[in-house]
Amino acid sequence: MLQAAGWAVQDVSKFNPSASLGVAVKEYPTDTGPADYILFVERKPVGVVEAKRAAEGHRLTVHEAGLRPICDALLRAGFKTGKEVKACPCKTMVPLYRNYVFAQIKPSTRRRIDLGFALGNMKTPKRLINTGGYEKRGHLTHRIPISALEEIEDEMKRWLKVAYDLDA
Repeated sequence: MLQAAGWAVQDVSKFNPSASLGVAVKEYPTDTGPADYILFVERKPVGVVEAKRAAEGHRLTVHEAGLRPICDALLRAGFKTGKEVKACPCKTMVPLYRNYVFAQIKPSTRRRIDLGFALGNMKTPKRLINTGGYEKRGHLTHRIPISALEEIEDEMKRWLKVAYDLDA
């Protein structure tokens, strides 16, 4: 799946961070044991993937299964923002990226998904909650809580497109 998304997948023993713009390294050592994959973009670590076999999708917990329609709709909206959108599903979230992560789909409670945006220091309406990410030098700076499919509307899709365009 990572190769299909454009990542150069490497064994940790043959790690070459210059092999590609995006490199996924298998079984990379961490303080808590090896991660399934560590993602590097331009030689910098940007994410961790704890892989799950596609056949294990039926093992979703009850609350994850309840959020699945919202997650799927957000993914569809994300892919419609531009031709270069890629997703790299992780254990606890789904980052959307172009060059870098511009948005993130993350279950935050049993009944809500937060859609995070990388908008920098941009002034936004109250619906977009400032996460303090800009002040902390984090990448994701705003979020919209979403609890129902009806909450995925045009304004949210516009902000998704703004974040995508900022990542050009």
